[in-house]
Amino acid sequence: MSIIQFPKQKAVFQPFAHFIRLGEGSYRRVADLIAAGILTSKRVVIDASKAYHQRDSIEMLRGRETEIILDPRTIELSSRQKCGGLAASTPWASPNKGTPLGPEFFRKGHTADIYGQIAKMCVELGVDAVLAPTHFIGDPGFDGWYRINVEGCELLRKALDDSGGQNIRIDYLLAARLSDLCKPDFQRQFLTDLPSMPVDNLWLRLSMSPIESSPTNAQRLIGTLAGWHNAGVPIIMDYVGGLAGEALLSMNVVSGIAHGFGEQTTFTTSNWNDAPKERDPEDGKKGGRAQRISVTALGRTFTVKEMEVLLSAHGARSLLLPTERHIAPNGVQDIQNDARRFNAADAEHRLREISKVPTVDRPEFFAQTRMREVASTANRVEKLNPKAEIAKANNVDLAKLQKRLADQRQKADSMRETFEDIATERKEQGCLAKEIGSVRLATQRKEARTR
Repeated sequence: MSIIQFPKQKAVFQPFAHFIRLGEGSYRRVADLIAAGILTSKRVVIDASKAYHQRDSIEMLRGRETEIILDPRTIELSSRQKCGGLAASTPWASPNKGTPLGPEFFRKGHTADIYGQIAKMCVELGVDAVLAPTHFIGDPGFDGWYRINVEGCELLRKALDDSGGQNIRIDYLLAARLSDLCKPDFQRQFLTDLPSMPVDNLWLRLSMSPIESSPTNAQRLIGTLAGWHNAGVPIIMDYVGGLAGEALLSMNVVSGIAHGFGEQTTFTTSNWNDAPKERDPEDGKKGGRAQRISVTALGRTFTVKEMEVLLSAHGARSLLLPTERHIAPNGVQDIQNDARRFNAADAEHRLREISKVPTVDRPEFFAQTRMREVASTANRVEKLNPKAEIAKANNVDLAKLQKRLADQRQKADSMRETFEDIATERKEQGCLAKEIGSVRLATQRKEARTR
């Protein structure tokens, strides 16, 4: 295995990538936020399950010279727990809804020709890159996905070339548990295979407890990623945003992050091959997740109703709402009218603040400035006294909410200390994540831009 030296000197302000996932349920609204300039990232991921419904959005993104990446959703389609959801609309999904795609579908020569179907969609839609059609390597029902994933990457490259997509790039997506990445044997095998793969970037989608509330997982993940610098390609952390995304970027262990808004922010593999629970149509509950509000000063999210209860307390607005006027010019009204817009604007602001810090100073900035803000805010929020009548009107258990705030205060203090230790280690190591390349655009757009 060839060892690539991890550079210790980089540009003073090394850029990082922010990939916006349009999602399967909120793609129209997120695309509108991009068109309106609320989200300014030039890198976007579209899901194959909804791609043909997004032709107008794709044209808009092309006009903005945005890199468009296709996610073939093969991870979800190979899980019994997930294959019957929104991913079932993917053209290469099993015709029997709720039946996962087994390994035979991804072997060379299968009549389904999944690689050919993916290549066809890429070429038809004119995307710039595609995530390799990989699978969760910790699948309890099949332990041979890893080799199929590696071979499938080559098969997709050939399918793209045969379909006229020679200029469409591939990024490798590794879906695993954090414990898998920590295994020395797996690390050696993967880092041996990776240099021969026809890929630009390595995406990691990890099943684990949130690092923003677990000192142990924060230490394990950042320590592991720091040890993966010999991968030789930029590493993108998938399904990670919020405070966790800020931490990974600030600690200089990843070259970028990817996430959605209201979806595709966490990866869970519990009950991977169990049938999904059927919702009782008579239980009176609506499907889908409740809309959540991101309070970045605290590094946490709350439901709209919980937020209304918290804001009823004296002094809550100055604690929970951003001071930057452009994020919510009309205050609470903006949050109530369009929570997703508020979340997106606030998230962009936080990443912009990191980008303004010299690269080598980012670990210390996160530990000493950002996490101290979180701990201080948590300490003050715990002392808030929301109005009981507002909680009752919104059907919010006030005692449970206040208990969560108390727990958050304790965790915030612990996490601040943890990140101070990590920042010291990262400064001593002195190494930075590999710099991400420029935005990848289709050849035709590059030529049009230079004329």
